[in-house]
Amino acid sequence: MNSRIKELFARYQSGKASKQETELVEKWFAGFDDKQKEILSEEERATLFNQMDQDMLNMFPDEQQQNRFGGWWMQAAAILLAASGIFLFKTQKSGNNTPALTYTTVSAPNGVKKQWMLPDGTEVFINSGSSIRIASNFGVKNREVDLTGEAYFQVKHNALKPFSIRTNKLIIADIGTSFNVKAYPADEQIKVAVESGIVSVSKSNANLKVESYAKSITKNQQFTYNKQSQRHALNTIRASDAIAWKQNQLRFDDASFEEIAGQLERWYNVSVKLNHNTGHYRRYTLSFNNEPVGNVLKVLSSLSGINYQISNNSISINLKNCKKA
Repeated sequence: MNSRIKELFARYQSGKASKQETELVEKWFAGFDDKQKEILSEEERATLFNQMDQDMLNMFPDEQQQNRFGGWWMQAAAILLAASGIFLFKTQKSGNNTPALTYTTVSAPNGVKKQWMLPDGTEVFINSGSSIRIASNFGVKNREVDLTGEAYFQVKHNALKPFSIRTNKLIIADIGTSFNVKAYPADEQIKVAVESGIVSVSKSNANLKVESYAKSITKNQQFTYNKQSQRHALNTIRASDAIAWKQNQLRFDDASFEEIAGQLERWYNVSVKLNHNTGHYRRYTLSFNNEPVGNVLKVLSSLSGINYQISNNSISINLKNCKKA
């Protein structure tokens, strides 16, 4: 993206934009509509922004560029942001002079993985079918992001501004570390695996009181929380197994067929239907190195007794003859 556009959005997100810049961005928010979400090719995007940059230099003196960007380039920015899986959301402004709170959501759709750098230098690797949401006041008093799905974090430690991650059930707080959080809404469990350093895990109830679960999850430990029973466990693992997805290794870790189906959908961007899904079936721990989906299903079939059919991007798995637990 053109550096001037990036800088303007960054200033707006952090609340440092001038009055004119704020009015310009908010005017764009007000005029945003679905037709601006057209996805362009990489070449078209590059041409669009290179030409835009040159037009801005030709049309406006340097000292005026920050305050006189036209509405048309904001539309171009919207196209690139949407095509990149980045969406900006504006909340209603309060009655005082506090800058409007906005959110940036970075998404990795099914079949795609994404790497992202947060404003503090923290690196985030986002797994397929996952997203993170960052508030515009990130880094002002603290550093907090919302996670849906799975992501690996390499956190830039700052004791004065704690880093924390909110899922739909837990809060994971950094004490200087790199770690993986798996919290897909459909999964039975939330898992936090630490590669280095220390993290703590707690739960917030409806009254916003925090119940501490584990204050010192360390290297090669995994915290597992069952969303239905609300029970948790702390086990020793190989952290490399939990983050194998970063190297395109598909891994099932004591997974039910519901979890396997969900993971196949995210990994291969397919739809999976489970038939005769009754009773308690065995769980499976397996890994595959960048294998096509047909190979994965063939191995699962030989181990479990399932039958399956593949039609275009749809998979039907018959559990009728599947081995029981």
